[in-house]
Amino acid sequence: MNKATAVNAPARKVKNKIHIGGYSFDIVNTLFLLVVCALVLLPFLRVLAISLSSSRMIDRHLVGIWPRELNLKGYEIVFSKQTIYISYVWTLLYSFSFTLISVSMTACLAYPLSVNDFILRKPISILLLITMFFSGGTVPSYLLIKNLGLMNTMWALVLPGAVGAWNTFLYRAFFKGISHEIREAALIDGAGELRILVRIIVPLSKALFATFSLFAIVGQWNSYFAAMLYIKDTAKQPIQNILRSIVYTSVTATFSDASIAITNNAVNTLNVQYACLVATIAPLLLIYPFIQKYFEQGMQVGAVKG
Repeated sequence: MNKATAVNAPARKVKNKIHIGGYSFDIVNTLFLLVVCALVLLPFLRVLAISLSSSRMIDRHLVGIWPRELNLKGYEIVFSKQTIYISYVWTLLYSFSFTLISVSMTACLAYPLSVNDFILRKPISILLLITMFFSGGTVPSYLLIKNLGLMNTMWALVLPGAVGAWNTFLYRAFFKGISHEIREAALIDGAGELRILVRIIVPLSKALFATFSLFAIVGQWNSYFAAMLYIKDTAKQPIQNILRSIVYTSVTATFSDASIAITNNAVNTLNVQYACLVATIAPLLLIYPFIQKYFEQGMQVGAVKG
């Protein structure tokens, strides 16, 4: 063995150890993610299987993650009621209105906070920070909505919580990661701040808006407590409240056709409940694949110090 080989031998050993350690981490990480995927996916598959199985198989507890004796009666009962379609329309209206207002207003608040020469940047940041630690509570919020005349309107669900301090700080961190020279060049060319935000900042922040739009849609779609407080008209109830009434009260009280089918053993109570559950989450599952690439990029939001 020559001198050069003797010198490089320890380096090769260290390099081999690094490769072995990297492979071990990949294996452990892959196994861990597979377990997490199974924990998330298996309950959904079981819900879907029960919603599509016969009443006899459900009563005998023979349904696993695959349907047994295909039965679509639960879905027929759910979608035969006009209330479901009306709730879908209202839920879509609530979700997309909340998302549009939340994303646009948060961006308008975060953009000036990302500009270093904005005079009120620190005072506004301190006020936002205070709201992260102190909240008015349910009763003051209810009285505020009532005094503003927003009861039984969509604005009672859309306006409260549309702009949050945490989201504002994340928006600000993302905006500060964009080169300031771009803004200065636009100002020299005569562009105003609003035009810079709309024409420059927003197109460069697609991942940010896609990610927080998904968060806003999912959060508003799954919300039911606010509608219980502020929406008294049953025709304006979102789909989650319909699902809650089915699961926690009675299937026959919501669907009059279900009582006859249950009596004849044509459908099980779980058929209707789980069919409504699948119908509730299906739109979100259809939306996610189209914005997945932006969502993956947006997961890095906040990694930039702001």
